Amino acid sequence: MSRFGANADKVAWRVVDGEAVIVHADSSAYYGLNSTGTFIWEAIAATPLAAEEIAARLGERYGLEPGAARADVDAFVTSLGGEGLLLEAADAAAGAITSPLVARAAPGGYEPPALAKFGELEQLVLSGE
Repeated sequence: MSRFGANADKVAWRVVDGEAVIVHADSSAYYGLNSTGTFIWEAIAATPLAAEEIAARLGERYGLEPGAARADVDAFVTSLGGEGLLLEAADAAAGAITSPLVARAAPGGYEPPALAKFGELEQLVLSGE
């Protein structure tokens, strides 16, 4: 079972107002994650997880049926990997499904995890925004 973790050698990130902001060192591209994406990012930054484990954590947090978020997780992991933000760690140890990152949210609070690419950090700095 493949596990995925943050590309710690190439990305820097911080959570601001409950949403992650990520910068890729090589491309200078910067990204934003919604709250669900941030929940996933914090989990995989702590320990590599398989898509099934990520979906189980989402189910526990948001009160979803098992497997309900699996397609969303697969799409999100693909988008992170496509941007070089994620690494596959096939031989990494399994993460526990329960952790301090799993805090139950109100039912109906789930939104599919989303990655937004904003551009290059250099352009942002030069624009003065």
